[in-house]
Amino acid sequence: MKKVSLLFAGLMLVFMTAQSQGDPFGKGSSAINLGIGFGNTVYTGAGYKMGWPTISASYEYGIVEVPMGSSLKGIVSVGGLVGFGGSKYDYSYFGWGYDVKTTFFVVAARGNYHFIFHPKLDTYAGIILGYRFGNSKVTYSSGYPSTAPDYSANDNAFYGGAYAGARWFFTPAFAVFSELGWNVSIFTVGATFKF
Repeated sequence: MKKVSLLFAGLMLVFMTAQSQGDPFGKGSSAINLGIGFGNTVYTGAGYKMGWPTISASYEYGIVEVPMGSSLKGIVSVGGLVGFGGSKYDYSYFGWGYDVKTTFFVVAARGNYHFIFHPKLDTYAGIILGYRFGNSKVTYSSGYPSTAPDYSANDNAFYGGAYAGARWFFTPAFAVFSELGWNVSIFTVGATFKF
């Protein structure tokens, strides 16, 4: 465990001391985002609640620079995302009911448009399109007026959404970010490592 901690600390030091070209994100830039999300977007509807925060990792690469005047610049980036999370639904009526626990794994492509106007701030808007692999487990309470057995079922489907985000770079290679919208979570926060 100590070796893993030392390796992680060394990688963080390399990322945090990398040299910058002046812009927080540009054509040819690569970034890895590690995030934790709140608010369920995969299983929704009245009664569904977040089972646990969503964990996500994404990669993006700047492919096109779009000039927007003397001090503004736009960057188009593409990449991918993987995310894992869960939700729950508790139904109770006169002492009987059932619980639904869901887990999901999302694999998706992402595209962002970055608005560059400050050397440490990267604001962007993006879309996500991919596929969700889901599983639901239904458990009936002992007083449920039926002999229905507990069961588990897969629920796979295409998945898409749109979001807006911002990153603040503390060093040329390390930033914190937040995203809001219909992503793998409604609100996601985390760290970005640019290289």
